[in-house]
Amino acid sequence: AEQRRLRPLPPLDFAQPPGRPLSATRLRPSATHTAIRSRMERTAYNYGDDTPAAWDVLARGALGRPISTRISPVLFLEELNEALLFAPPVKARLGQRPKPAGPGKTKALAASSVERPEETERRRAAQNDCRRLILPRTADEASDVFLRRLDAHQNAPEALVAPLSKPEDTKSFLRRMVAVKKNEAAGLLVMPRAKAETAEQFEARMALCEACPATVFARGAHEDPTDFKARLDAQSKCRRPIMCRSDGEPASLFRRRCAVSRACLDVVHPYDAARES
Repeated sequence: AEQRRLRPLPPLDFAQPPGRPLSATRLRPSATHTAIRSRMERTAYNYGDDTPAAWDVLARGALGRPISTRISPVLFLEELNEALLFAPPVKARLGQRPKPAGPGKTKALAASSVERPEETERRRAAQNDCRRLILPRTADEASDVFLRRLDAHQNAPEALVAPLSKPEDTKSFLRRMVAVKKNEAAGLLVMPRAKAETAEQFEARMALCEACPATVFARGAHEDPTDFKARLDAQSKCRRPIMCRSDGEPASLFRRRCAVSRACLDVVHPYDAARES
């Protein structure tokens, strides 16, 4: 039988509105999106061992503090996009002061303790071409690695780009930057390689990240290779992030969750043994 076509999902509101410059982007949720957000806020999410470290790195880099990880992946990305939104001042007419092009920060972030003056200048120059804040060079990044991150930002000006941080190695980082540059969707975050991922599994996820309209989680701590492959297959047909298999989640329920996620507007929370039977 012919498969029933799913109705279009509401936008995640990260992309620029038609006819407006990138710097004027506003996050204006639709009525449907507002209803979804309300349902998501009533659910206390539990990521367990699979809380992405990149979330904390970006949140602390932009806000100097973490963001609660008890919210859904979609809401968390909204929070990150709000925190990292950058709007450079537009050129003013003679005798007038420059004005911000829209909501967001108007200055690049301050230099880190390991960032050299010339690297700070390169970052500030690149920042003017981007609509998300660029984090300063970190202690885990070599100078050439940092420059590759700047290049990824300039090629994907509305992407969230996490810096290299251990245990990610340089080769995996460079492959991640390729995926960032190839995906044109706004507001996405390509997750760094996880400890549990083999080189083949990481490559499979990066290939999906190059075109997927949703953030793809790395292999979870409680997923075996079969589980991970099944989730990637389902994610390729889903516009919302599919969370990793949770601790104690039966295989049958995990496969069912992956299947139903394709038809859901919300992010389906995995089985939680502490709250469900």
